[in-house]
Amino acid sequence: MGGAAHPLKLKNERVAELREFLKDEDGQAVVEFAIIAPILLLILCGIIDFGWIFSAQLATNNCAREGARYAATCSTYSTAQYETALKVQNVASENIQSNLNTNVSYSNMANPSLGDVTVIVTSEVKTLTIVADTIFGGGFFNLTSSVTMKVG
Repeated sequence: MGGAAHPLKLKNERVAELREFLKDEDGQAVVEFAIIAPILLLILCGIIDFGWIFSAQLATNNCAREGARYAATCSTYSTAQYETALKVQNVASENIQSNLNTNVSYSNMANPSLGDVTVIVTSEVKTLTIVADTIFGGGFFNLTSSVTMKVG
């Protein structure tokens, strides 16, 4: 009776081979990266879009502040609204300039030099990544800044 191996011995050999196969970690890092890569990409896209929108908000705030300062100190009432809107357009950075709206109003219409001037600047900023397009819908984010200053 010599040729055939005992079935239990074959089973033990296969279990040992299976253990060796499971100990082999080749490709483990690739699988882990494939699992975590989409999450890292979402985080990276979020950081990029947040920075872009934050920069545009700072530019919108700067436009409103400079427009209000100009309207409060440098203009006459007859041309103030038009000149202030031009000043805001000149101050605007390139990423918000094409979608910029300016509203200038005075609290004392009878004598503007005795009241306050309010400049409201709204801008529409296009997001950079498809992640923000999905979250905000349409790929645009509306920003508003309002500044009130004493005239004179």
